[in-house]
Amino acid sequence: MRTFAIVAVVEGAAPELFEWLAFHRAVGVRHFVIYDNGLDSEAAAFLKAQAAIGVTTLPCPTRVDRTPLFAAYDHFLASWARLFRFAAFLGTDEFLVPAPGRSIEDWIARIPPHAGAVVVNRRVFDTTAPEGPASGLVLRRFPRSLAQADHAENRVVTSIYRQGAITTIADPHMTELVRGERLMSDFGPAEPDPQRPGAILAVRHGEIRLNHYPRPVPSAPPPETRAETEPCTRTASWVRPTLDEMRHLLAYVESVAPSEAARLRARSAAVPELAQPVA
Repeated sequence: MRTFAIVAVVEGAAPELFEWLAFHRAVGVRHFVIYDNGLDSEAAAFLKAQAAIGVTTLPCPTRVDRTPLFAAYDHFLASWARLFRFAAFLGTDEFLVPAPGRSIEDWIARIPPHAGAVVVNRRVFDTTAPEGPASGLVLRRFPRSLAQADHAENRVVTSIYRQGAITTIADPHMTELVRGERLMSDFGPAEPDPQRPGAILAVRHGEIRLNHYPRPVPSAPPPETRAETEPCTRTASWVRPTLDEMRHLLAYVESVAPSEAARLRARSAAVPELAQPVA
């Protein structure tokens, strides 16, 4: 049985998919199950090129009683979850970030046997004022996160579920467990926030956290009313490993789908490090 998979749903254009996959490979993730609705042909071609290196791509299932997101999650639980001890359900604007130089697999290996789910707190980043062109790295364009660690937005979580702990997903952040306990990322008990679905009453960012880069909205408050932000050194420490993985991934894609590799290079022109040779 494999240890861990990230499950994601591509519901439209996904320009950051290249960086997102490379980043998660850099932190130790080796298996991805991606549901694709087919609206972004370039994303589909990119995912297909990685079929032999841990990326399983499936069409989004259609159900009249479920949104595409939850229909895909239920399909995974019914047909693929048995292959993995643990799984996380992420958006492509979410990055699981361990401490610098640490591997997610090392942290997962320490999850107590009584845990049915471990919740990971968000660290929300300011995406209203990007630093650099749109074709640059997300990790560089949005370097500032909320300065107040226990800000209400950081109490929102995602969950890493043990196989068999859930039978369906009704909430993308936390869903009802049928087996095991819900723990925080330091493996203490997690207490849900009774006033806010999908959130807990405390924040833990030490072992692992979830960088969240929300899509900017036109109704965002003016700068003087926004929460204070600060540079994130932990995220900066993962830029170089991510670039290394991007170069390796490009080299692999060039060997199996040269035209797709050329497209990736053109789209990533604002990342000059990708032109460097693979070490």
